[in-house]
Amino acid sequence: MNDFSYPTLTNETSLPFYVVGIGSIDREYHVKRDEGYPYHQIIYTTRGEGILRINNEEHVIKPGYGYYLPANVPHEYFTEQDIWENHWIVFDGKGVDEVLGLIDFKKEKVFRISDMGVLEAIFKKMLYLLKANYFYSGFQCSALLYQFLLELNRYVNLQTTAQDSNKLTQLKPVIEYIDENYGSDITLQDLANIINLSPQYLCRLFKECYDMRPFEYLARKRIQQAKQLLISEDISVNEISSRVGYNDCSYFCAVFKKHEMLSPVEFRSFHKKA
Repeated sequence: MNDFSYPTLTNETSLPFYVVGIGSIDREYHVKRDEGYPYHQIIYTTRGEGILRINNEEHVIKPGYGYYLPANVPHEYFTEQDIWENHWIVFDGKGVDEVLGLIDFKKEKVFRISDMGVLEAIFKKMLYLLKANYFYSGFQCSALLYQFLLELNRYVNLQTTAQDSNKLTQLKPVIEYIDENYGSDITLQDLANIINLSPQYLCRLFKECYDMRPFEYLARKRIQQAKQLLISEDISVNEISSRVGYNDCSYFCAVFKKHEMLSPVEFRSFHKKA
């Protein structure tokens, strides 16, 4: 079934995100754009399959797969089957480039969606709102587009393979140890010994799974607990520093400010007033 909407754009073009067009089509047309398209596009397949040609490469797009086409990038897509059902969103906005960069959509990309349920629900809300065409539709769709992009990141970039899952399981005892012993002195060798790895390999494994080093995770855990104590306990910053594993209060304050952009005293004062 073909169902789409291209709203008349007004004030929403001043928003960080806005939807230019949205829709679904059960047999995608043969589209060839030598100069690209003036807006960003996200297209994903729900039935059938087709071919995407971009950057001198050819990709088969099946159900559960999609592709991101940046503005003004030449591309071609078509199908040789009776059905190639695609859902698509065309969008732009002053904040789009920054968010796309953060979710690793800096350039054209073919991706697999691990679970389309949440994305489909947001897609249908946007399509319904834009077809309803009441005054505030574009503004509501701006918020939904932002949500869609964040969920897309979740189901594309953060999906885990069986191998990734095994690595996370392997690190679980280390995470549990940090969560239970963050107030104690902990060395990298202590953490490596828990799962019988070398410190170097533990750091590599941590980086692959959490995009940070073990001590970065430990620091975040300590700062998280320190914030709880600053708000809920009437004890000195020096005592809090000691409780969360820092023997040097000055160093604790420096680490805290690096994470929170406030000193512990400023953080406490701000939240006590609130």
